[in-house]
Amino acid sequence: MITNMKKYLQKCLKILSSRELRILPAYLAYSFVLASIPLLTIIVVIAGFFSISLETIISLISDFLPSYISNVIVGAISGKNFDLSVGFLNVVTLAIASKGMYAIVEASNSLYNVKSSSSIKNHLKSISIMLIIIALLLFLLIVPMLGGGILDLLESYNVFKDIGSTIQTIYLLLKWPLTFLVIFINIKLIYTIAPSIKIKSKDTTIGALVTTVGWVLFTAIFSYYIKYFGKYDLIYGGLSSITILLIWVYALCFILVLGIIINTIEYNKS
Repeated sequence: MITNMKKYLQKCLKILSSRELRILPAYLAYSFVLASIPLLTIIVVIAGFFSISLETIISLISDFLPSYISNVIVGAISGKNFDLSVGFLNVVTLAIASKGMYAIVEASNSLYNVKSSSSIKNHLKSISIMLIIIALLLFLLIVPMLGGGILDLLESYNVFKDIGSTIQTIYLLLKWPLTFLVIFINIKLIYTIAPSIKIKSKDTTIGALVTTVGWVLFTAIFSYYIKYFGKYDLIYGGLSSITILLIWVYALCFILVLGIIINTIEYNKS
């Protein structure tokens, strides 16, 4: 038993000391933040399509998101309406963010010992991964974070008529299982398509499971800590929201890269 524990600890130390885990999360965090800019534009455009006012969106975000996230988002979307300059900003941020996703492809190839790969295919993969990340972030924002508030808003307009309470109950029952499933499927997809070699979906299960559990648990624990114990605003003032948001995003990226490394260790061992 002692021998097995020693081997397990050596394996953990090997994972934590890897070069990719020291460098890649910070770069990815920067790309994640940039990818959130088009995400905010999508939210505003969708709201406009359904004739939902910007004030209503801001109220929902402020009420149902942790303050360290809501303060940043509200400040970003309350500036001005979509115009040519905002569209140009979205194109630029998407281009830069795709570079970060390209790093995921390159790191995966390095960890899977891929000697050569097509640069064009890798760039197309990075764009696909970026779109998956944006869709995943959009889902997390709309369903588990703002879902209850959106249902309350729709019910206030009598959209559901007499089945509002039933829909609310179904939402509460399915919110976290559905969130876990969506995160798991999307992370698994990213881990499968990132390397330039054919990886079976089953070979990414362990890493995807670790990442999914890590994302859900860290977000819940971190939100609780910030809500009841964090007093960063006393020191950093207005910068506290951005500082805490970056810490949260960095942690998610660290867990994402950790999942890749776990998958490659298991793959190379087999």
